[in-house]
Amino acid sequence: MEDRSLNFFLNNQREYDLAVLEARRISLEKMKFPWLEGSKEIGFLTVPKSISIVVGDSNRNLLWVRVSYEWCSKIRLSFPILIYDYLRGEYLAGVVKSIGYDLENPSSYERGGLIPNVVFTSELIQYNDVEFLETLPVFGVEPICSIKKDFDTIVKGTVNFAPHIRAPAFIPPENMINEIFGLPKEGVPYGIILIGEDPIKDPNNNRFLAYRMRKDLLFEHELVLGSTGKGKTVKCKNDVYGFLTYVNGAIIIFDMHNEYSMIKENPEFVERNVVSSFDKKIWQDLKVNPIKVEDLITWMWVPNGFKEEEPMDPNVHYFSIKFNDINPEQLQYYLPALSPQGYVVLPRLVRKFKEYSFGHTFEDFYEWLQNSNFDPYLISNRTKEALLRRFAPILEEGIFDNPNFNDIDIKEILRNGRVSVFRLDHIKSNMARRIVVFHVISKIASVKLTDSKEKYPPTMILIDEAHNFFPRNIYDDDERDYVTRAINWVDRICKEGRKFRLRMEFSTQSPEDLHPNVIKTVNTITFFGCTPIQVNTLDKIMDIPVSKNDLTNLPMRQAIIFSRGNSDIPIRILIPWPLLNHKITKK
Repeated sequence: MEDRSLNFFLNNQREYDLAVLEARRISLEKMKFPWLEGSKEIGFLTVPKSISIVVGDSNRNLLWVRVSYEWCSKIRLSFPILIYDYLRGEYLAGVVKSIGYDLENPSSYERGGLIPNVVFTSELIQYNDVEFLETLPVFGVEPICSIKKDFDTIVKGTVNFAPHIRAPAFIPPENMINEIFGLPKEGVPYGIILIGEDPIKDPNNNRFLAYRMRKDLLFEHELVLGSTGKGKTVKCKNDVYGFLTYVNGAIIIFDMHNEYSMIKENPEFVERNVVSSFDKKIWQDLKVNPIKVEDLITWMWVPNGFKEEEPMDPNVHYFSIKFNDINPEQLQYYLPALSPQGYVVLPRLVRKFKEYSFGHTFEDFYEWLQNSNFDPYLISNRTKEALLRRFAPILEEGIFDNPNFNDIDIKEILRNGRVSVFRLDHIKSNMARRIVVFHVISKIASVKLTDSKEKYPPTMILIDEAHNFFPRNIYDDDERDYVTRAINWVDRICKEGRKFRLRMEFSTQSPEDLHPNVIKTVNTITFFGCTPIQVNTLDKIMDIPVSKNDLTNLPMRQAIIFSRGNSDIPIRILIPWPLLNHKITKK
């Protein structure tokens, strides 16, 4: 009887086991194995009981990943991670936001902590006792998006599920890292992506991962800021290289320190052979090569009274601003510090002056204004005297109408592949520099903002030391009104210039002195290292998208770039060694 009961039990147990195995087989068949090629499996999802000694941002709901010993030392904050869910056949993609220790078994973290004679770490290593190194941290991943395969198409979606426990974690290949960060696969290369200070590589081919800017977003404008010596000029020169190489546009540079005319020469660092193998690998992985600019014109403004006493440099074009050619409505950007009444009545006066042909120079206009009696309904004596006081220093500096030189020819500037460098280092007056810069911008905008038939090429305007032209702190009320009008005018140029492929790039080593409205005109901001004072000032006038400590600790040629349309999060990059001739002052 007992034998029959035992056989019955064994038969039922065997049928149950077979049923369980069959159920598992069917379940496994339904599961979708990881379909993404090129990923490296590094660990799995875990649920720690508690986390201690947390580094990074722990005030979030994070997925904690335990990784293998091999990969533990290679992963830092901001590292991209893929977690695969077998039940759904989808990945969750995210970045490492925190690193901590699982306190499930505290004794394993502090061996012999109660023993009076503590053994030092150096002694443990000396005797080859390295078991403590296997007590590995766990990594907190903040999900950014889900990634699934829809037939042969990779689809990026929202995060609306949690993976199962022990879901495998992967290091993604380059194409998936671009998906995680929201970066384009094609575009103008800005540099290589850094995690901390370490370049990130594709696990398949060991190539550095490029940060590329979409071509259409170039015309959403950019601000490059940071303290001196951090690499802003290198970045701007590389932007010139990129605009020439990938867009073949026209470039206008306002050069405060005579740093850009040299780019027509062969890159001196290639001749000196001082480029490291690391930087050469960056060039190779970004598929760029240093060049010289073949088509470059250097322009220099000359004041009234300047005469040619010796042969001039044939590579430099001199020009003068002609008062008679300026649209009366644009004079408010040429004649600074006008009172509100002054800049309203000024166009009427100039039109009256031209109508009766009293002359064609600014000096003629000044003398006419000084010697004429006007109807009080046109201009009051008080406003007239105020205009004469403001015009006197402009006349004294000879800003307009040198009879020996012509104005700039816009057709000479707006050519495919042409770089026009306007040197400002010889102009001592900040007022004169502003007038020259606004004059050139106005001439370009007058044709580009009406160029619906694309008669002129894509155009980039680079303004070096932008805080000199758009200052934040102005103590003269009339001067403040002038700068505000100029900023509003540039803002309109930026907004309308996008559809006409006109790019504005502002660079400043004194971001704390730059007017906040300029920051609002740009879509892309590239942060180089800043001083604590600069960071605190920036924090008051804008939402800094990264940690203040990160900004103050950025080494030379490292930058954090935030472009709302180009990537989902701010990205830390390393700028390549300059691709155009650059004076080497630091190593």
